[in-house]
Amino acid sequence: MIYELNHFGIVVRDLERSLAFYQDQLGAKIVFQRFVESTKTDVVYLQISGGLIELLHPAQPRPDETFGVTHIAFLTDDLDADFDRLVADGAEPLASPKVAGTGVGRLGFVGDPNGARVELLQRDVAMRPSVLDHPVVKSFDHYAVEADDLAAAEDFYGRQLGMTKLTTRRVDDDVTLDYYHYEYDVLELRHRSAAAGGPIFAHLAFRVGTGQGGAISDPDGVRIELLDRPDLRDL
Repeated sequence: MIYELNHFGIVVRDLERSLAFYQDQLGAKIVFQRFVESTKTDVVYLQISGGLIELLHPAQPRPDETFGVTHIAFLTDDLDADFDRLVADGAEPLASPKVAGTGVGRLGFVGDPNGARVELLQRDVAMRPSVLDHPVVKSFDHYAVEADDLAAAEDFYGRQLGMTKLTTRRVDDDVTLDYYHYEYDVLELRHRSAAAGGPIFAHLAFRVGTGQGGAISDPDGVRIELLDRPDLRDL
């Protein structure tokens, strides 16, 4: 069963610069770190409040390397069964289940109906036992994914992955926001009536104190929204 929305995976150009940004600006804490010898890649998990991101730093990036958010990851307690079930239900198989490069757990990848790369992880290592306190960042708010076909995305994340719908918000005549969650972890599906051509992994967001809202970008252009609003999970 798939039971947790775990992280955004971000490929970075300069690991030290990215670590400095997330630690200094958002109070991130390193909770896991490995070097994958087979691909010469540093893998670092950062916890910000109660949310996780994964930084991937290839020592020798491919000429066509994509920097920024490249996948969204979910935890499962039965990787093989969930992978096979999603593929049988129409998900595109991108990488069959295998041992993770770090040696910790196993993973596989499928594509969501709008082309987002979705990682399924099965592991026993707990990387965020408690929420971190920070003077500015009060809590994790959501990960945002663009959905040109909102109905298909709702079916995938709601029915197939088993997320519960929190609420729908209409920004204007063109933009609809659907929120799904597994308890603490929230996904925002952003639907526009006309394709905007932006990144499919639109941004990640955190709640901040009164008057501290805004938006910033990390060194690889990942948009981070700082929201001065009530917690969606309390509405």
